[in-house]
Amino acid sequence: MQSSVLKPLAGKRIVVTRPKQQARALSEKLQELGAATVEIPSIEIMPPIGTDQLDAALRQLERYDWVVFTSVHGVEAVHSRLSALELPLSFPPKPMIAAIGPATATALRRAGRSPDYVPEEFLSEKIVHGLGEMRGKLVLLPRADIASKKLPILLRERGAVVDEISVYRTVVPSDLTSESVHALFQSGVNLVTFTSPSTVRSLARVVGTDQLRNLLKGVKVACIGPVTLEAAKELGIDVEVVAMTHTIDALVEAIVNEIGTVRET
Repeated sequence: MQSSVLKPLAGKRIVVTRPKQQARALSEKLQELGAATVEIPSIEIMPPIGTDQLDAALRQLERYDWVVFTSVHGVEAVHSRLSALELPLSFPPKPMIAAIGPATATALRRAGRSPDYVPEEFLSEKIVHGLGEMRGKLVLLPRADIASKKLPILLRERGAVVDEISVYRTVVPSDLTSESVHALFQSGVNLVTFTSPSTVRSLARVVGTDQLRNLLKGVKVACIGPVTLEAAKELGIDVEVVAMTHTIDALVEAIVNEIGTVRET
């Protein structure tokens, strides 16, 4: 008897909520494993309203003891401004550079500087304690306009002086509507992926938290990392799949472990 093995995600329909610029990478990995993917970006990354504060900080980078990056978008935004200001694209030896996870660390290496510190667990508490003695240290924190205040609060509690600067904005895409989201779920979905707290919160903002919970009944939810998981739980959303390593590969592996099938005939 001849045997055939289906790809592990064959017959599964998976929603990707990442920003448009990043959605394709996740979709392709899922498609390679047999899934049908639907990209419905729930956030859009936009430049900040102004760059004066960031420009001033970048012109005096040597003043800082640490620059702490918490996202790939933050790295890209800073790199873009360094280029626009015709400043060296690789950071000077001082300050020290921290990245909250492997994807952010990879973005830094591509920009010309390896991070000095990446925590083993990608949480605010872990990155703060891994930086060492912080009393009197000057820290540059380039991040999203809607980023959680937990990290700067923890840094200041340890005695650091923090320059928290919004280097990009996270907004709801203009074409994301309650009607389009409802139509998507009514057409049949097996699993929805969330890769940041803002992807969850934005979708809830568009359709309403109660409606989102209703739409997700019978649909599995997959999150990257404990911070995204926490954001989903705060909205009352049940999460079945969590990739504790903050990478797309880890998310895909966790999805396969949860809903993947291999059939032999």
